[in-house]
Amino acid sequence: MPSSSTPPADASMDMPPMDRRAPADLSHAAFGLGCFWGPDALFGAQEGVVRTTVGYAGGGTPAPTYEDIGDHIETVRVAYDPDQISYADLLALFWTAHDPTRAPLKRQYQSALFPATPEQAEQARASRSDVAAAHDGALSTEIIADAPFTRAEPYHQKHKLRRHSAVADPLRAVYPADRAFADSPAAALANGYVGGHRSPTRLTDDAARLGLPTTATEALRTIAEDRHRA
Repeated sequence: MPSSSTPPADASMDMPPMDRRAPADLSHAAFGLGCFWGPDALFGAQEGVVRTTVGYAGGGTPAPTYEDIGDHIETVRVAYDPDQISYADLLALFWTAHDPTRAPLKRQYQSALFPATPEQAEQARASRSDVAAAHDGALSTEIIADAPFTRAEPYHQKHKLRRHSAVADPLRAVYPADRAFADSPAAALANGYVGGHRSPTRLTDDAARLGLPTTATEALRTIAEDRHRA
């Protein structure tokens, strides 16, 4: 059963430097591409992505939960710095990270774009047209603008990272509240490493801004190396 218990404090770690320096003026976009655990890690690994949140969007069922998702889609909401990464970059990642021609086994795994602005909606439509042309038009991807987003349960946030206590526990000590932990930029990046979406060689530079204790950094390096060898 999932647990939200607070790990013992690790006095060797303060708030991660990258969290202290996180920009306040961010853009947002949301994407559906199957089970949201993987996309949470994928987008969190990208330079310029500051936060990721998984949840439910695209349906009409009120107050969706994982046990009662109704007609909603598993979604990852991305907060990003547009000076470092563009919506077009995120769209390119979205298209290459899954097969948009496959019909989902369930509605909750539907391929979907959730543009947050008219400009994003225009880019999403143009991007979908380009990809459809390359696949003879056979795409299942939906575009749903201005879709309300419901945050998923805490145990779904940074799910891959939570499975590795050697890395997660020092961050949980800094952020004992579930929401603060899930919204930490350092947790998003560490989750990206755990998911195998960022090269282990980059950890040499990322270690300082993550601010993890040495043992946690080495544990993260080992996990990332194992994922890249797999």
